[in-house]
Parts: sequence; C-alpha cells; structure tokens
Amino acid sequence: MLSELLNMPAEPLPGCPYCVRLSMPDSGASERLVVAPGRESDGILHMPGGQSGHPLSSHYRDQHRAWVEGAALPLKAGRSVFRLEFVPGTVPQAPEGRP
Repeated sequence: MLSELLNMPAEPLPGCPYCVRLSMPDSGASERLVVAPGRESDGILHMPGGQSGHPLSSHYRDQHRAWVEGAALPLKAGRSVFRLEFVPGTVPQAPEGRP
C-alpha cells in the first residue's frame, strides 16, 4: 500500500549472489564500504537509498542514482548543511515565523 512512497525505483542492477555488488530480485546489499585504517579520507560509502530513514525527507533517496550507477561517494562528510541538537529538559521551539 505504501510501496510508492517507501520503495526505491525498480531498476536492473549488475551483480550476482557471490560478488561484492550483490543484486538479486528478492535481496541485495544494504551498503558498500571501502576504507583503510589511517586513510579514511580516501574511503567510499555506497547506500542504496539515502541517509534519512524518513520517506518525506529530501535525503531519503538522494544517493540512489549513485548506487545504481556504481558511482563512488566519499565516506567522510563534507561541510555541514543542517544541524539537529538535542538538549535534555527543554521543549523544542518552532523557528521564528513558523507555527
């Protein structure tokens, strides 16, 4: 019922049950990570969806195209764009101008 909202687009992918790029109709890899100790800046991370687990977030599917194309994305994050801060004992306030 919610598959259009939750599923990534169905696209053919290269791979097999015995290789790093695992791809089968009913299962597949949840991520691909390549990193060497001391060389984290050279590391790569592939995720089939995006960094957000919330389907209404713009980051829910934002890495899917790179996954399909096998494009390497850097492991280390770039410059922060958003910040979420949890402060114990406080009640969240809406930003100014929002209800």
